[in-house]
Amino acid sequence: MRSELRHSVLLTLGTGATAVLSLVYCVYAGRRMGPTGGYADFAAALALVSFFNIALGPINGTITRFSAQFAAQNRVGAVRTLHMAIARPVALWALAGFPLILLVGPFLASVFRFRSMLLLVLAYGMVYLTLLMSVGRGVLRGVQRFNAYNANILTEACSRLVIGIALFAVVASAAVGLLAYVLAMVLTLGMLAVQLRAVWGDRPAEPMDGAAVVRFAFPMFVLMGTAAGFENLDLFVVKSRLNEAQAGAYGAAFILAKAMSVVATPFHILLLPLLTDLYTRGRGLGGVFLRVSLYFVLLAAGPLLLFWLAGDPVVRRLYGPQFGAVGTVLGPLALARMLTYVAGLITVLYASVGRFRFLWFYGAALVAEAALLARWHGSLEQIVWAVLVVQLATALGLAVWLIADRGEPRPRQPDAPRGTPPPAPSSLT
Repeated sequence: MRSELRHSVLLTLGTGATAVLSLVYCVYAGRRMGPTGGYADFAAALALVSFFNIALGPINGTITRFSAQFAAQNRVGAVRTLHMAIARPVALWALAGFPLILLVGPFLASVFRFRSMLLLVLAYGMVYLTLLMSVGRGVLRGVQRFNAYNANILTEACSRLVIGIALFAVVASAAVGLLAYVLAMVLTLGMLAVQLRAVWGDRPAEPMDGAAVVRFAFPMFVLMGTAAGFENLDLFVVKSRLNEAQAGAYGAAFILAKAMSVVATPFHILLLPLLTDLYTRGRGLGGVFLRVSLYFVLLAAGPLLLFWLAGDPVVRRLYGPQFGAVGTVLGPLALARMLTYVAGLITVLYASVGRFRFLWFYGAALVAEAALLARWHGSLEQIVWAVLVVQLATALGLAVWLIADRGEPRPRQPDAPRGTPPPAPSSLT
């Protein structure tokens, strides 16, 4: 318990500081552009980047899970093999996205009312660089080098803020705001390469079971694709259905509600390698999962109450009076995001033991949200309350699923060294 609390505090401080710096940058960009001066494009581009980053998150999650397993088995050479086996194909295949975005860019720009194709090219550049970094950061998470992980993400956030302020001094536009992200990522990627060399040093590569990695990765892509929809579908609806002023104002509330991720991110980062390590060693998971979930709920209660009780003053103080109309929906939207992350913690528990049957329910919930938003999207209030209803039902449904699943024996741990006996039957929690 002491170790998980120490890691939780460390990651909360690191990711919290990173998120605050990111929020400062987004608010600064909003004040420079205004709701009708490009901020709707800026927020929508970030939502597209977020969607693809989450959808491609299984690459990071798979590396984290197997790095944690190999580290628990003292197989650092296998961690190196895993990294090389994934990093090179990802870097090459993802390059194909650039001509693809040029091909479909005009259609996307018309659907989401972007002013320029350049925004989509920069957005995909962010996706590509994030994808490259996610491979290395997955290793740092898996081997639980959280000091190095914090240093890497803080470097990115600090450099983005400095570069962004310098660029906005020349011209204030959505393209400039996105360019600061790209330049900061290039800088951080070089730092990550140095950090990874320190993980395995001169250890030679070891063989590993690549088929086990693929078997785990496939349902993870389904899981994270669904999660990406939950986190960004509402903004896509607003951007495509409502006017620019409403979309720009909603973009401000959308980014502020992401403050829930300030609290959730460290626990999502910690939980998968921690539970995988315990699972590999044949230990119970329930106590750790409940404590980490409780830490999240307690910490999230603070910003949730602030946004619910003082949403309008918060928006006006940070963004200015021209964004004030969206303050009344900030509280419900923040609660919806909190419930999204609660459901996400439950999915991480299942992923740590390689069990994905819940995806049938999780996917159906996303379809239900899309159906509600297709029916009710006439105002910001309708959109937010539709999202909140679905997120509440999803979190409660997964909680009931977990309670009903307590007595199911867990499967044998994949990719264990030859001769390793299967773990004794145990409940999921």
